[in-house]
Amino acid sequence: MTRLAGRLLALVTALLLAGGLTVISPERAYACSCAGISTRRALEESDAAFRGTVLNKTDVDRAAGARTDIRFQVDAVYKGTIFREQVVASARDSASCGLDPAVGSTWVIFAQTGVQGSGNDAVTRLITGLCHGNIPSGSAPAILGPPRRPLDGASDREERSINADKTLSRGLAIGGIAVLFFGALAAIGLGVLWRPGRAER
Repeated sequence: MTRLAGRLLALVTALLLAGGLTVISPERAYACSCAGISTRRALEESDAAFRGTVLNKTDVDRAAGARTDIRFQVDAVYKGTIFREQVVASARDSASCGLDPAVGSTWVIFAQTGVQGSGNDAVTRLITGLCHGNIPSGSAPAILGPPRRPLDGASDREERSINADKTLSRGLAIGGIAVLFFGALAAIGLGVLWRPGRAER
């Protein structure tokens, strides 16, 4: 009986270990994994770098491309075109290496330009994440150089203005094509009605 009990105990232990690995493995498979980078490299690889305080965060979409738009109050710009209120997008899921800073916290942010959305709703926006070398501190490293002031206004208002211009331009283009099409039809119709042969008759 002792030998049988030992075998049963070993079997139960093996099953528990296998179950534990089954539960743990998916978490490891989906965890964010990226090597840390130096501030110099983060600056070189970024399209924009600035220091700002998080004003608010807005979740956008619910699909696989879900993101969080993080609005910063910017007080120092080290690279790129940055507005006083700058919106930066990040993946919502931390497993996708999304950045989730606390409202009120100050960061030095390194971001790259990317396209958010699709079709007519696509906008060019700064994107950042856990792997971009962001610094959760109000102290900017000296390697970033002297800062400059951000542009007045908010970046998302500029995006809306650009989108409005695109919509207007698209509408004018379609209208112009329609005018040309109907103008051509009218010219053809007049040509048929006023043929020289018909006038002589």
